This record gives sequence, structure tokens and C-alpha cells, in this order.
Amino acid sequence: MKEDEGLPEVLEEVARSVEPVIYDALSENASPEFQEVLLYPVKAGGKRIRPAVLMLSCEAAGGNPEDALNAAAAIELIHNYTLIIDDIIDHGEVRRGMPTLWRKYGLTMALLAAVQYREVVSELLLKSRNSSRLLSIVDRYVMRLVEGERLDVLFEQVGREDDPYVVEHRRMSVGFDDYVDMVARKTSSLYEASAMMGAVEAGADENIVEAFRGFGLNLGISFQIVDDLLDLFGSTVETGKQVGKDILEHKLGNMLILRGLERMDGESKRFFMSVLRSKQVSQEDLDEALSILARTGVRENAVKEAWLFSEKAKSMLSMLPDSKAKRLLFELADYVVYRNR
Repeated sequence: MKEDEGLPEVLEEVARSVEPVIYDALSENASPEFQEVLLYPVKAGGKRIRPAVLMLSCEAAGGNPEDALNAAAAIELIHNYTLIIDDIIDHGEVRRGMPTLWRKYGLTMALLAAVQYREVVSELLLKSRNSSRLLSIVDRYVMRLVEGERLDVLFEQVGREDDPYVVEHRRMSVGFDDYVDMVARKTSSLYEASAMMGAVEAGADENIVEAFRGFGLNLGISFQIVDDLLDLFGSTVETGKQVGKDILEHKLGNMLILRGLERMDGESKRFFMSVLRSKQVSQEDLDEALSILARTGVRENAVKEAWLFSEKAKSMLSMLPDSKAKRLLFELADYVVYRNR
């Protein structure tokens, strides 16, 4: 990493470093005709934020980021296979402006690809210097991520009637603390793992590894709040997702929706919840629900709350000496708040 490089250049540099490792690892034990399926999600794009967090954390903790390359490739693969599963669970048809893996190649191949990704992750981590510790971190945080995904599904207000577990355990009432707990598991898990793994690869002391864990936790919450904002009010061109997606998917686990409901009057709240609990949401009702939500001021509030978590993330690394890598991690925390708006 050159001294005069900014965050966009560093993200591009990380992508150039990590992607060949990912391509080689995915292709190594796969038949040529299956390689097309396996490589599709990676070639679809992505900003490679998590591997950047890992490699910058390694450098900020005093290590050589090149030593963390296999771990960085592994964390990006974990991110991608969780997206594959997430799209299957949510019946998502578009990701990064392209058909999702299951939509393009079918459910069976998508599930097989996700399993293959998970095994390739283990192979990559076994090549790392601190393989036992890294594998332990990955196991712990993937399990936390699964619990977060479970809660996110249970926060949906209608649908999945063919899934008896969801019907039985659905949460019809969700508070802000419930939301933060879910997000800390579903979204922050990989940011925590990324930052910790970078510090471990640098040979950092446990108190430093713990500081990076706190950085990742708060960065992930900040990221998800902005993601919630973009899901509801973002540009389809920028995000590759349909505007109002979380309302169409009946999600109560969205920060803007929860904060908006706190501010709505009785009539607006009743209408909004009726839309959220409708099996089929018309475009007219979606537009009205988004209009009601916007009038509560939650768009501006979301940026403020995301910024507060971003600042808390930075504070976790206050004991580290100043360095280019540390400044870039701080810049990344700012970028998470102000991206695509």
C-alpha cells in the first residue's frame, strides 16, 4: 500500500490481490462446467470491504498484509456464500444488478455452490500461519451469523406459511434492542471476524485483537443501518435492488421502519403495518408507505445513528499508534456511512 493511496485505490488494490486467490481456490477441485457456477457470484462484483478490513487491520496491528491474503480471500468467500443462502431464503432474484445464483442456475446448483464455498474457506485458512485460531474465529462467527439470519426471518410480519417453524415463532413485536441484537449477529459477525483475523495474522496481543473485534462490531451495525436506508430509499441503479425491498419482504427488522413507527400517528401507523402484513403489496401501497415513512424524518435520523456507531468503531482503536492503515480504517468507517447516497 502506497502512502499517497486513498480508500478507493486501496479497495481496488485489495480486489486485485484477493480475487486471483479466490478464483484459483474455487477452481482447483471443481469440474470445468461447475466452475462457471462457482465463479459467477464473485465475478458479479462487490466492493471487497471485508477483505479490506482484514488486511488493513493486519497492517494497523503491525503485521504484513500479504501474510493475511488467504484469510482475506476466505472472508470474502464466506460473505459470498452467506449471500447465496440469503437470496435463497428471501427468494431474492437480483443481486448487484444481476440475477442471483439460484435464479440463474437453479436452486440445486446454488446450494451445492454454497457448500463448496464453505469447504474452500477451510482449505484457504489451513494455508494460513494461524490456521487453528482463524478456523475457530470463523466457526464462532458463522454460527452467530446463522442466529442473526434466523431472527431476521422471524421478524418478518407475514409469509412463509409453508414453514411451520417460522409461523410458530414469528415475532409480531420487535424493539430497537431486538434489532441491534439481530444486526450484531447477522451483519457485524463478518466484520468482527475480519478485523480480529487481521490482528491475529499480525501476531497482536489479545487486548489488541479484542479492540479490533469492537471495531468490527460497531462498523457492522453502522453498515446495516445504511443498508436499511438504501433498501428503502436508495437508487436501484446504485444498489442493484428494488426500492422498498424490505417492505415488500414484510421485514420489521429494519432500523428506519422501527424508528418510523415510533413517530407515526395512529392512522399512519395502522396503514403502514397493514401494508407490512399484506401478503401482496401493490405499488400504490408501497409508494404511500414509503411516503409516510419519509415524512417521519427517519432518513436523516438513520445517517446520524449510523455515524454514531461509526465513531464508536473508531474509538475502539484509539490505543493504536497512528499509521496509514489505521487512517484508512477510519476512512472506511466514514465511507460505510456515506456510501451510495
